[in-house]
Amino acid sequence: MSSGTIDRGPGRRLFAATRAVVSEDDRLVPPLLMLTLLSGVIDAVSLLGLGHVFVANMTGNLVLVGLSLTGAPGSAPAGPLVALGGFVVGALLVRAVAPRRVGHRTLLGVCAALEAALFVAAALVWSYDDVAVLPILLGAVALGMQNAAVRRLGLAGLTTTVMTSTLTGLVAGRAEERTASTSRRQALSVLTLVAGAALGAVTVRSAGTPWTLTAVAVLAVVVAVTVLVGPSAQRDG
Repeated sequence: MSSGTIDRGPGRRLFAATRAVVSEDDRLVPPLLMLTLLSGVIDAVSLLGLGHVFVANMTGNLVLVGLSLTGAPGSAPAGPLVALGGFVVGALLVRAVAPRRVGHRTLLGVCAALEAALFVAAALVWSYDDVAVLPILLGAVALGMQNAAVRRLGLAGLTTTVMTSTLTGLVAGRAEERTASTSRRQALSVLTLVAGAALGAVTVRSAGTPWTLTAVAVLAVVVAVTVLVGPSAQRDG
């Protein structure tokens, strides 16, 4: 065997492996954007229908807790604290229940399916109370799982909820840290979250909170099916 043949073999394998990783990342973009849309919708639901609290955006809840400590008008700690607690529980569930040997696609798909179940439960127990504690808790657990699963994927530019760092990377990232695909994902992520919030607000006002929660559950099911039955799901891990 000639030395030229020996040199080309590893090169081909490296090129094929690189293409496989890029293709896999591209296949994950649509479901992650759907989860970003979900995050925008669910925060609109929680703000407008569950008592002025965030289910996906924990930074906002920390601010609300701080406001309540000062006795600011219209601020109460119960909802934000419930959301923070539920979010932490959801993230810990992914950390504790899903060992490293579980493939990232499988983890994301299972979490999306569990999110759907939690949103259906939230719709069923929703009440007209000023602070719907149980729906807030269930939604926050769902988003905690989502964030932990997406974080494990580690796909640059798509966090599904954390737009402060996404905007910073999009605007202030150094040239050597940026790629066209990452910048495109960051821009799409920001726009998708805004669209989700607008869609959620319209749906809450026209159809009501329980039906909007049900729609969010349907979206989570679509994500789960897309990820778990996708063309590369059988190769996950």
